[in-house]
Amino acid sequence: MAAEEEGGDDLEIHVQRVSAKVIDELRLSVPLFLQKSGPGAPGCTRIRKVVKPSNTTKIERLINTFQEWPQLLDPTLEHLIQPLVTAFVHYAQSYANMYRQASPEKLIDPLPRAICRILYTFCKVRGPKVISRFFRNGPDILEPMLNAFELWNRPAECANSSDQLIWEEKYVMLLWLSHLALTPFDLESISTPAVGTTTISIQTTFSSPQGLPNVAYRLLALAFHYLPSASKERDAAVSLLVRLSLRPDMQHLQLHHQLLQWVFSSLTNIVGSDAHNSIYFYTGILSYLAGFLRSGDTQTVAPFLVPIFKCIQGTTVDRAMAAGDILGSAVARKLVIKIYRPLAVHQLFVLASSNLVALRSGGMSQIDDPDLLDSIFDYLLTSLGDKDSPVKLAASKALSVIAQKLDPDMTAQLVDEIIRRQQENSVYDRLVTSGKDHDISDLTAVPRDFPQADPLGWHGHVLTLSHLLYRRSAPPAYLSTIISLLIDALHFEQRSPMGTSLGGNVRDAACFGIWSVARKYSTAELLYIRTSKLQSRVHHRQLSSIVELLAAELVLTASLDPEGNIRRGASAALQELVGRHPDMVPSGIQLIQTVDYHAVGLRSRAMNDISIQAVVLDKVYLDTIATGISSWRAINSPVAAVRRDAAGVLGHLVSKYGVRPRMLPLCRHSETFETPRPSQWKREKSGDEWHGIHLAHAAIIREGWVEESLLVNRPDPLDHYLLLEEDGIFGPEDITAHGKGAGSELAIEALCTMIAAVSGQSRAGVMLSRLKYHMDILEACFKHCTAQNLNVVKTAAVSTLRLLEEPEQLLLVGSWLDDIKDGRNGHLRSGGANVTLVTVVGAALQSLRTFRVVDDFMVLQTEVLVSQLSKESSEGTKCAILNHLFLPVLNRACRSPFSDNTALDNRGSGYPQLKERLKRPLIDCLNDHTIDSRGDVGSDVRIAAINVLSETTAPYQWDDAFYHEAFGILYGLAVEKLDKVRGCAWSCIRKVQLPIHDVERNASWSTDSVEYFTGIFDLAKRERLLAPMLRGFITTASVGSELLVRNSRIALLDCLGRCSTNAISLFHDALVQIIRTEIPTVRLVKPTSEIPSGRLLRPVLEVLSFVLDNDAIPKLSTNPYQELLQPLRAVHANTDLQTLQALVAVYAGFLKHSDLRMAALVTLHRLLLHRYPSIRLAAAGALAMAFDNEGLRHLDLGADKQQLRTGVERVLKESQKAVSVAE
Repeated sequence: MAAEEEGGDDLEIHVQRVSAKVIDELRLSVPLFLQKSGPGAPGCTRIRKVVKPSNTTKIERLINTFQEWPQLLDPTLEHLIQPLVTAFVHYAQSYANMYRQASPEKLIDPLPRAICRILYTFCKVRGPKVISRFFRNGPDILEPMLNAFELWNRPAECANSSDQLIWEEKYVMLLWLSHLALTPFDLESISTPAVGTTTISIQTTFSSPQGLPNVAYRLLALAFHYLPSASKERDAAVSLLVRLSLRPDMQHLQLHHQLLQWVFSSLTNIVGSDAHNSIYFYTGILSYLAGFLRSGDTQTVAPFLVPIFKCIQGTTVDRAMAAGDILGSAVARKLVIKIYRPLAVHQLFVLASSNLVALRSGGMSQIDDPDLLDSIFDYLLTSLGDKDSPVKLAASKALSVIAQKLDPDMTAQLVDEIIRRQQENSVYDRLVTSGKDHDISDLTAVPRDFPQADPLGWHGHVLTLSHLLYRRSAPPAYLSTIISLLIDALHFEQRSPMGTSLGGNVRDAACFGIWSVARKYSTAELLYIRTSKLQSRVHHRQLSSIVELLAAELVLTASLDPEGNIRRGASAALQELVGRHPDMVPSGIQLIQTVDYHAVGLRSRAMNDISIQAVVLDKVYLDTIATGISSWRAINSPVAAVRRDAAGVLGHLVSKYGVRPRMLPLCRHSETFETPRPSQWKREKSGDEWHGIHLAHAAIIREGWVEESLLVNRPDPLDHYLLLEEDGIFGPEDITAHGKGAGSELAIEALCTMIAAVSGQSRAGVMLSRLKYHMDILEACFKHCTAQNLNVVKTAAVSTLRLLEEPEQLLLVGSWLDDIKDGRNGHLRSGGANVTLVTVVGAALQSLRTFRVVDDFMVLQTEVLVSQLSKESSEGTKCAILNHLFLPVLNRACRSPFSDNTALDNRGSGYPQLKERLKRPLIDCLNDHTIDSRGDVGSDVRIAAINVLSETTAPYQWDDAFYHEAFGILYGLAVEKLDKVRGCAWSCIRKVQLPIHDVERNASWSTDSVEYFTGIFDLAKRERLLAPMLRGFITTASVGSELLVRNSRIALLDCLGRCSTNAISLFHDALVQIIRTEIPTVRLVKPTSEIPSGRLLRPVLEVLSFVLDNDAIPKLSTNPYQELLQPLRAVHANTDLQTLQALVAVYAGFLKHSDLRMAALVTLHRLLLHRYPSIRLAAAGALAMAFDNEGLRHLDLGADKQQLRTGVERVLKESQKAVSVAE
């Protein structure tokens, strides 16, 4: 989410910078889009009839760039839209009959379709009300537009659905027609007589008034047709219907009266209505009622207020069957509120009008229904708790607008009811009913939680109060109470059973409310409110004004709130507060520069940087941030990373500013609060809270919490820590108390962080008395430690070890080494606690330089290394030993510059016998190629061994024989198939063996390039390590990726072409040796565990076949492959098809050499009898490529065994005869 917020900032800046270029491109693109060069004089243009859809999409994409910043388009809207509107009108008047000449099958669109797509995009970005102002509204285009709509959408003339109008065309044309319906001339004067029947019929249940003009009838038919639409056309159809019915000439014909009667009939008979009337039909009807009440004046709508109210009330009360289905839609409920809002406003105007008596005498006796307003208020207040936010937003706006029309007493009653409903089941009521000895006016010590409050209701009520403030509808006497509730709402938070936050909407509404206070109320009005009267649960009684209090709360929200939009909303409200009320906020200008709108977008930056920068400005912000850091926003956050950051911030505040967070158990011992019993405290806290509180304790202890002037009233933090231990606030059992997995990891992190902090600040005497307790915790951490918290466990163990004397240190580390050697702490397969203990012991040996070199201790270390680097140990244990323990032990076993021990230097040669025992395990790790279900897990061991080898560069650490053997393996690893191993081995070679000028020359080599493999070949020849290097190379040249296989083989042929005869002989001898090593010495049908695994058998055979196929064997005195003919027979029983196919390819290569040809010929004919058909086919193919044997062509490889054998013997004799003749 943080990345998205930062990306949004970058996008906003980018759009603002390039907006001028985009607008210029739009202004150039629109004329080219609409016009083309015409015949005649140069510069003459004419309108296009058809347009490519790709050109339309390009312009749409440019317009969509401004979707989040539409105001940037305002200066150029007229220049962009007027050409589109003019072209559309010209086409509709002159070329309407050419519309169907274009179709999607021809990859072209008619011009009106393209224009409507662009106009709709403008409506989407800037809004239909703004865009419709640029439509032509002359009465002369009303009928041409209507004719074009009916012609282009006539089903009888549409060959397929793609020929009809698309929904963007329908929406834009209906919107345009609704704009044209505002023409001031009577429709009768601009209407032509009807010719035939209209193409769209009106609803059968609607009775049209007599004398209706033809154009009005056609417009009415269009509106009825699209009223039940499920897409945007419905909105345009409703607008057209509303404007048509409210025209004076249409009112004279009683059109609005007929429409309302039809609406009442449709809504009254919902249960018995036809099945084809969908929810969209009733949504359209409700939209018409809302538009009629919103657009009509009071004189027009007054006679219908009570009938409309009773009709809607009957629909909302009757939730049976169809009515319940309709009101189950949030859109329908929102429309009901939009109906009630103008209805109540009109009713209030009627009641306050002096013409009420006249209206009654005119037959409108029902216009002042006494239950109307009460029922509307009850419905709107109930809707504030709706589950859908759009409904709550509509209800809150409606109440704020209606409140402006009420007299002061009724407004006060409305606000009082909203506040009463908001406080139902809130923390204040629970304190009163629980019987506890707390003063409800003093809520400083009350915990900030809302377990019984309804988050939906709180959101609606806070939103309503905020809208009341925005419209200044709230009575001044309630201002302090409302602000107090808004401050409470800033701290509202609940979590669902699934852990989802439910308080974000409430806090967001509170930010809007405080922004409204800052914007709509003057400084004098706010200064009239005394902070001592606020029923807020924050300790700001020392502040002189409400402005300072609001600023402090906004700083807290902007710095620590978990949601980015709320942090930014608080920052915007703070900026408004400082700007509208100058010199009232402490360090106001610096504050808004610090708590910047964009800076608070990233949560970690807001907490770690902005909160620290804010507390420097004034003590007001220090107290607020200190309180918030210890709350659900930070220390008790469900996000572990946030809790870690919060603990660091709290430690900084404690050490630098003497902050004292009293809500932590560590800080309550010196207060009037009683420390809770351990069982009660642990039961009340979740695993996340437990983790955060202990990290906070550790941060406080780590920072020392010392301030000489406060030592009288503030005891040493270690004394509090000892009291926590005695109370059992934490202990070894807490590791599994919150479950396994993530819960156990968090517990280990919290406990070890506490131990490390205490060890760093402790007095030696105190720690020795608590050592046994800490060691129990560490032992439990060793058993449950994972890779995620390995470092914190290591730090805690080493910190504890530093407090011991040297004999005790040796004793403790020796016991850990015994545990590693015996494997008592974990399974060998998974590594278990062995990995943790190895890491801890390695860190201890590296950091505690005062260890004396004791013979028994050195022997124990070496035995641990030798035993754990054996083949039975897990890969994790081997990697841990190589990464953490091998070098410290080696540096103590020989003379090393890493050792600071003078006793070691006096020995001269150290422990040569122990050093010799370390050689073989290291070589075995370099050759570890263990493969399991996870893949090549031995690669991690090889990399760790390479890193050890790269660090042991001193000449007295290893002898020449070891270096030659180790670097032979290292050169093989530098050309093996795995990229990570290859790169690590090459880095080691460059660091240890190459001169400086070679390192600089080879720095640009990529480890998968031809020049890299060529260079390794040359280095291996120079170092006489060609043979061991080939063991790694053959894996790359055969089973590596396609790029590796190609580049390595190119390099191989290049090197063989440049090598001397002696070097080539060594190369082939090495291949022969690898093959002899990999081939079993006994021919068995089924391989057993005694037979070598043959990991390199297939790769080496493939490389050999490649060399033979490319004639890379020069004339040698003795062919090195003659001795392979007999051992290769053992491979025939292999069950791996790829290995057998590689073997056939080798024999095919042997056919090219006279001294091997006859033996290979016999063997290939034997393979024609192989049990695998694919091998028989491969052998036949190899023979066919080498000899033109007629009998081989007619040989049936699928015949029975005896017949096939007879045929093979016949073919073999013919082939041998041909070979003899050729030779």
